[in-house]
Amino acid sequence: MLIEIDPMRKKGLTRRTVLTGGAVLASGVIIFGGVIGVSIVARSAEPGASGKTIQYPTFGIDFNYTPGLELEYQTAILQGIRKKAAEAGLVMQVFGCKGDPQLQLTQILDAVTRKPDALLINPLDAKLIVAGIKRANEANIPIFIIGNPPSEGKFLGLVDFDNEAAGAIGADELAKLIGEKGVVLEALDAVGSNQPQLRHKGFTERMKAKYPDIQVRSLNTERVADNPDKIDDAYKILLHALTQNPSIVGVFSDDDQIIPSVVSALRQMCKLVLVGQQGHVAIVSVNGTPGALDRIRKGTQDASVGKDPDGMARIALDQIIAYFEGKPFDAKGRAKPILITKENVDDPNLWGNSFQ
Repeated sequence: MLIEIDPMRKKGLTRRTVLTGGAVLASGVIIFGGVIGVSIVARSAEPGASGKTIQYPTFGIDFNYTPGLELEYQTAILQGIRKKAAEAGLVMQVFGCKGDPQLQLTQILDAVTRKPDALLINPLDAKLIVAGIKRANEANIPIFIIGNPPSEGKFLGLVDFDNEAAGAIGADELAKLIGEKGVVLEALDAVGSNQPQLRHKGFTERMKAKYPDIQVRSLNTERVADNPDKIDDAYKILLHALTQNPSIVGVFSDDDQIIPSVVSALRQMCKLVLVGQQGHVAIVSVNGTPGALDRIRKGTQDASVGKDPDGMARIALDQIIAYFEGKPFDAKGRAKPILITKENVDDPNLWGNSFQ
């Protein structure tokens, strides 16, 4: 689906853009966990325009930049945005909503009063931010979304990860590792988004359709991915589940961040056996974090279904740049998952290896 820009946009005219002949379009970019859109005023790039000022279009990014266990992946997306923004000559600042969905909503509502030219939002809770999305719609502020689309309201662009495919890939790999039979545990991170549900759907439907001799037992942990205070709770839940089901031969998690608790629980039960050794409990998860790659190298984890934060950042910035330039663009971009095992774990193109 292509978004066609209105005629005024095609002429290079925006609500806050003043372009003179030959001037180079640039954007002041504010990446803000509390989204603001403050106008950037800069000297004209047009030759001979000494003393002339141009007010460039600005956009805010409300990002779930969480200082917890999810920090690595969120930071990786921001690194991708920085790279793309630098290539496009954009200027930006970065702030974070600290994993607080209510704070994120408050910040979006505050951003609307500042009237940015566009907002890029990385929702923490897709249902809670609906009020902010609708307020932005009322103010005619274009919205772009990364990862977790709101259930209501309008937005021009969406960039997401194929979560359902990730779950299916995880199912295929886990089934292969356990010989397509046995009991497996599915450990889900309980978050306020549809991403875990899509991975759950992809995993369970693939298991049901292709592997009738595998029994799946699912449980929710205590929102580990963006709350380090819940690590101990997740460990207790997983220890109880593994103790109650001693026949479990494999574990799938929708998030790499849950796996340290799985490893700790297996160690407590004296069942932590390295890959390739008899009695090993196969472990597959999603995200491709640096920690997951390290565990794959060490043999405590078999595989991770990696995401592509750099690709998501590139697609999102391409959408917004096209919007500012008055060009049509694809309203939906999707990053594809990649299976990471010991065979390709050292690939420098994996974000978990390039993350700094």
